[in-house]
Amino acid sequence: MRRQVDWKIVKWSLGVGALAAVMFGCAGNTVSSIGTTSTTSTTSTTSGGIFNQVASVNLPDTPALMQYAFLTGAGRAGDTEVATFRNLIATDTIGTSSSGLNEKTLTLTAYQSQMLATNVDLLSQQSRLFTSLELNAINYTMTDASGTQSFTSINNIPNDQSVAIRVFKGRQVIVPIYLDPDTFNTETVNVGGSDVTQAVFDTTWFDTINRAVGDSVAIRGFLSDYMCFDVSAMASSDRPDLSLGNGTANRIFFSGDGFAIASGDPANGGTTGAPFELILQAGQDASVVGRYSAPTSLAGTTTPGTYTTIGIDPSDVTTIDPVLARKITSFQGTWKYHFKEQISALNGSIEEDGYLTNVHNFEAIAIPTSLDDERQQLVMFTENVTTNADGTKSATVTNLMWGYIDLSTKQFFVYPLKNLTDPDALTNRIGEVSGTLTTMYTSTGATTVSPQQMRYISFQLSTPPTGFPTDGTVVVLRK
Repeated sequence: MRRQVDWKIVKWSLGVGALAAVMFGCAGNTVSSIGTTSTTSTTSTTSGGIFNQVASVNLPDTPALMQYAFLTGAGRAGDTEVATFRNLIATDTIGTSSSGLNEKTLTLTAYQSQMLATNVDLLSQQSRLFTSLELNAINYTMTDASGTQSFTSINNIPNDQSVAIRVFKGRQVIVPIYLDPDTFNTETVNVGGSDVTQAVFDTTWFDTINRAVGDSVAIRGFLSDYMCFDVSAMASSDRPDLSLGNGTANRIFFSGDGFAIASGDPANGGTTGAPFELILQAGQDASVVGRYSAPTSLAGTTTPGTYTTIGIDPSDVTTIDPVLARKITSFQGTWKYHFKEQISALNGSIEEDGYLTNVHNFEAIAIPTSLDDERQQLVMFTENVTTNADGTKSATVTNLMWGYIDLSTKQFFVYPLKNLTDPDALTNRIGEVSGTLTTMYTSTGATTVSPQQMRYISFQLSTPPTGFPTDGTVVVLRK
C-alpha cells in the first residue's frame, strides 16, 4: 500500500515538484516550441485502412483552456496579507495571451486555492509553449498590530518570470503558482528627502517556493484533463489498490502528463465525490488523495466530470493524524470517459461524450505530454463493444496496459495495469511488452516524420498479449 504525502513535513509544492521532475527530467528529445519544424510528405496510405481500424478522437474544436491555480498559505501569526492579481500575460515566440481583467484576491496568510482561467488561441500551431509570464499584482494590503497599509504599486513584480506552459487545442492545462506572505514585503526608502514605505515583491523567495530542485524554470503547466477508463470488469487482482483503505481501483486516468486511480461510483459519491488519487509517478509509492465526481447534464448539455486533490493544511497543529487533519485543495481538473454514448435530452440523437468515437474490440491511444516531443503516454486495451436497445453503444474494458512510445527509437513499451503504483522498479517491469513502430500518418493519411503532425502510427508486436493483435494502429489524442 502506498504512503500518503505528509504535507506537514514536506514543502506544499512537493506535488508539483515531483511531477515536474518526472515529466520533464527524463523524456525523449525535445522539439521546437511551436512544433512545426518537421516536414510532411504527400504520400497517402493505401486502401484507407488506418481510418477504419481505429477509433476517432473526439476533442472539441475550441481554444486551449489555461488555468492559473493560485496556492497560498504559511501565515504569520496575527497578520493578514492580501494581494490582488489580474491580467497575467504569457508570452511565446508567436505572441502573448492575457487572462484579461478578471481579478483574484488572494489571502496570502491563509491556505487557499483560487483559479484564474483564460482561453488560448493556437493560431494554427500544433501546440504553443509559453516561456515567460507577467504576473501583474495590482494591490497588496497588510494588516498587523500597527494597522493597515495598502499599496497599488508593487516594486520588482516580475514581467518576465520564466515558465514552461504547453497548451493544446481542445485540452486543459493547470499552472500552479505558489504565493505566501514572504513573497510580498515592505521597505522604507528616501524619496525627495522624505521616507516612503513601498511594497516589494521578493523574486528570489518566489523562485524558491515555486521551482523544483534541479529544474530550469520556476513555473510549469500540466495537462489537467484526464481520459478515464472504467476497468471494473477486469479482475480485482489485475488492478492497483488505493491507499487509506479505499479499495481497489475501478477507474484509471491518463492525461499525458500524469496518472490517477479512483474507486467507488462518482455518480453516487455525494457532494464530495468518490475516492481519487493523483499518482506522482508511475511506479512510485506516493500519491495525492482527493475526490472525483461524475459528469453532469445541464440544460441538455453534458459537462465533464471533475476531480479535486487535497493535502494536509500545514497550519493545523491539532493532530498529526493525516486522516483527521484539516485539508486544503491542491489540484483541480476535469475528466471524461474514453468512450461514452447517450441519448441527447435536447433532440433525442446519439450524443458522443467520450474522448473517442467509433471504438473497436482493441484500441491503442497515444497521449502527448507537455514536452510535445517524441515520447508520449500509451494506453493499449481490449473491450467488448455492444449495441444497446436505444441504439447507443457501450464499451466494457477487459484488459488494459499502460506505457509509452518513443518515436526517436521507433519502439514502445507497455506494462500490466497492476504495476502502475508498484514502488519496486523491478516488479514494475514484470510483464513488460515491447513492440516496434513503423509509419506515422497525419489526419489526412499522408505520411509524416513530425511527432506534432502525427495522428496515427502503425505498430507491430512479435508476442502480443491475449486479445492484442500482432499489428495495428495507434491513434493520437490530438485535435
